[in-house]
Amino acid sequence: MIRFSKRPPVNTKAVEDASGVVLHARDLNAQGRKGMIFGPLDMDLAPRQLAVIHGPAGAGKSALLLALCGRFRRTRGTLVIDGIDAMAEPYRAIQRTSVARIADYVVPEDRLTLNESVAERCHLDAVSLRKAESRVRQIEEIVGFRIDHSCEFEQLEAIERAVASVALAMLRETKVVVIDDADVMVPHNQQRLLFEMFSKLTELDDSTIIAATVDDDMALPGSLDVELPAHNRVHAVRDLHTNEDPDGNSRDPEAPEVTQVPFEGDEYET
Repeated sequence: MIRFSKRPPVNTKAVEDASGVVLHARDLNAQGRKGMIFGPLDMDLAPRQLAVIHGPAGAGKSALLLALCGRFRRTRGTLVIDGIDAMAEPYRAIQRTSVARIADYVVPEDRLTLNESVAERCHLDAVSLRKAESRVRQIEEIVGFRIDHSCEFEQLEAIERAVASVALAMLRETKVVVIDDADVMVPHNQQRLLFEMFSKLTELDDSTIIAATVDDDMALPGSLDVELPAHNRVHAVRDLHTNEDPDGNSRDPEAPEVTQVPFEGDEYET
């Protein structure tokens, strides 16, 4: 007998709380056999806002990226994507998200040219080639440069590979794009430019781009900075935007720390 998992009812309050933001998460977490994979995490991402996730190896960055785009089954908590309760309606939510790169599981083929990569992504995302070509022209206009479409992916510079990976993920309209190892092999003096390119790409659909990185010191002002510590146990933290929980107790030092990169002249809240 085939058994279907029962989905929870739509959390109408969470959907209301998520008004005006692209992504709304509360107490988001995932557990495995050996303990906590990530979380609990609270975060809100507005249209055209970037998020940078960083932490040591094994901290759960890739799993969190998958969770934030509705693709990690072990996820628990509250997640609203573009007004859709991703826990109650996961398939609808997935249609609003896209994966640019995740570890070795989702990654553009090195030996394909950009033109071939576009055609492959069209097949995967059920997008017509004509529409994709129009989106590519829009993307090139937004970022302000064009990569030779006859180049193979492996011939591109690291920063070009990262930007092209996100662009491929945006061949169909999407509200949340995730990319793993965004700054790997990107020279430090080009990382600010990388985030600037990502910021420009969010203009296409008033979307948000969430990038897992090694470093976060070049993240743009206004970006959300999520630091994942290594841990292997369950946490009970509700408010991750301060050093205290709602009852005034010191927050768990091993829980993810969420801060907003200050704009010029601002300082972090303490």
